[in-house]
Amino acid sequence: MKPITSDCETLLRQENEELCISKQVLKTKIEELLDLQEQYKSREIAMIRPLEESGEKFTQLSNSVVFFKSIIPDTREAIVSAEKSIDMLENECRHLEDIISAKDRKIIALVNQISSHTRYSDITIEPKIYSSTYERKLWVKRRNESEYDLETQKKYTFRLTSSIALRKNSIH
Repeated sequence: MKPITSDCETLLRQENEELCISKQVLKTKIEELLDLQEQYKSREIAMIRPLEESGEKFTQLSNSVVFFKSIIPDTREAIVSAEKSIDMLENECRHLEDIISAKDRKIIALVNQISSHTRYSDITIEPKIYSSTYERKLWVKRRNESEYDLETQKKYTFRLTSSIALRKNSIH
């Protein structure tokens, strides 16, 4: 029979070998776990950045929404004010159009009056009443030319009363 110590030694060696093998397995497992932990950290960082960026974008969008909600009442007031201004300007425009229309009608009436007086007059016949100083001077010039020019005498008809009055005015 073998001594007990040798059996114990054998058992201890076997256990020691098993422990060494287990130790190697544990080292490998620990290395694998450390690698997995590194991968987890890098993936976590890779996931956190987009979350932070989307959080910033969400904050920006929220701020934009708050800003636009805050300017809505001011915008509504500006629109109401602009509509009132447009209404006032349209009323003013209608008023001015009415004034222009009235003045146009007055001008047309005056033109009709003038044309009714001159419609039947012949520009080659000296008028009884001159419409302007220029017209009076023009007829005086024609009359003076007619004294020496036969064609002018044929072309124009002079009033007798006016020629007597003109001679009296030219003598004085």
